[in-house]
Amino acid sequence: MDILQDYLADYLPAAFNFYQNYYSPYEAYLRPLYRYLFTAQYYIYRYVFPYLWPAYKILSRLISKAMGDSPDLAAIVILALVLFISLRLLNMMRRQIMFWVTMGIRLALWSAVGLLGFYVYQRGVDQSIEDFGWVLGYLAEVGDEGDRIGQTKARKKAADARRNPGPGPRGRTRGSGW
Repeated sequence: MDILQDYLADYLPAAFNFYQNYYSPYEAYLRPLYRYLFTAQYYIYRYVFPYLWPAYKILSRLISKAMGDSPDLAAIVILALVLFISLRLLNMMRRQIMFWVTMGIRLALWSAVGLLGFYVYQRGVDQSIEDFGWVLGYLAEVGDEGDRIGQTKARKKAADARRNPGPGPRGRTRGSGW
């Protein structure tokens, strides 16, 4: 530790000052926390620990006996415990992810509703209906164009399959699954 302090004092004086005075600006805020922690430690060691220590010793002896008799059983119990804990953690992570995804979807939905309401407020009901009609017409036109392109491609593939039926009935043809 002295080597670190000497190195910091010689080569990095700003880091040395930070290292030496780290708690001084925050000491007024941390002192009540220290008091609560030390009080809790006192009560745990004074009142709780004397009652838990005998139970710990008994349980420790029972576990060591069980592991001495059949270590395979202990390994299975530990494996089951690890599996249970890992499944609980995975479930907790899944719930957290689903919460955030659901919240994002709800936020996007309510933002869209709010923006739609603001748009109607700004443009008026009649003009908004005309604008929405234009947007729906455009989307229907795009969908019709997609249907037309898809049907054209499907017809080309069907014609190609009729022209080139494949080598024979035993496979290596279209749709044979190989």
